[in-house]
Amino acid sequence: MANPAILHSTTLGPLPLRNRICMASLTRNRCTDANKPTLASIHHYTDRARYGARLTEGTFVYLNGAEWPHAPVMFDKSHVEAWRKVTDGVHGVGGRILFQPWHPGVFLSLILMLMFGYTENITEIEDPQVIVEQYRHSVALAKEAGGYLLHNVLCSHSNNRTDEYGGSVENRARFPLAILDAMISVFGPQSVGVKLCPSDDYNDSAVSFKEITETYTYYINQIMAREVGFINLSRRGCDVSREGTDEYFKSSPRPEGLELPAGYEPVQQFGGMIKYPGSKTMLMVNHEYSVEEAERVVREGVVDLVAFGRPFIYNPDLVSRVRNGIPLAGNDLGGRVNYGPYETVDEYYNDWPRAVV
Repeated sequence: MANPAILHSTTLGPLPLRNRICMASLTRNRCTDANKPTLASIHHYTDRARYGARLTEGTFVYLNGAEWPHAPVMFDKSHVEAWRKVTDGVHGVGGRILFQPWHPGVFLSLILMLMFGYTENITEIEDPQVIVEQYRHSVALAKEAGGYLLHNVLCSHSNNRTDEYGGSVENRARFPLAILDAMISVFGPQSVGVKLCPSDDYNDSAVSFKEITETYTYYINQIMAREVGFINLSRRGCDVSREGTDEYFKSSPRPEGLELPAGYEPVQQFGGMIKYPGSKTMLMVNHEYSVEEAERVVREGVVDLVAFGRPFIYNPDLVSRVRNGIPLAGNDLGGRVNYGPYETVDEYYNDWPRAVV
């Protein structure tokens, strides 16, 4: 494609970006040094940061309920020092890196619990303000270095609280908005983004189209009032699977009564609330976008940024391939390469070939 729009530069809050392609947050289970990134992580992120914006993998704000044994955490100074080496590497090649704080929420897969994470210390959240402070503290540490729970709280069927954090849409949104305000207090609004997945169906998180409309109309309006840097609308849970989609990530038919309108995608319903003339908030999308579709939605002005996840696993040179018209590689190594198991930490992580230009 001639002069691809997705390769045009832009600015995300205070950050100049070289293109519109982002690497989505990926849980790779490679923080083998007491849940801290290692030399393998430095190589992985620096290698991919040469071309565009980066998002880190989901990083736990504390270990309560952290089912992944080697997922990253951020709650003390040792984590700051470990991540600083990653951010220094990324910045050294002119890249950008963002921090995604993570709390696993209320639904834990039995399969994941057998992965020997930190699932024996799960307790009921008596005071949500404790979690708010964990998020604030974690992002404050991330500033030094350079799903789940919030989605569960927004869902009426998983949020059974009877206090000011449950019941009405306004009450269910109170907790995630408090966390958002805590993060803004550390970084300022233009350096903060919010990832939303209104249509999500993972771990019994699907809700009716009516609830999607009511909840996210209110929630997005509240987020937009804070003038954050970006909102990422994921379309996971929509029927957008294409040839080559990993079976694990294909959406299943939604339960009766929770069906979505034919061809539904959240960006169609909520995109106009985020991206409009004069908006200070950029719109990012992700989940199963091809390069061609990403180019179309950026060129047509539907979105500002597109994030790719698994394609960045298989293509460390993804942006270079787009620039040179080279098709993206798939999982040529076979098997489940996303999370492990692996023989060495670099296997399926830093051993993907580049295209010959």
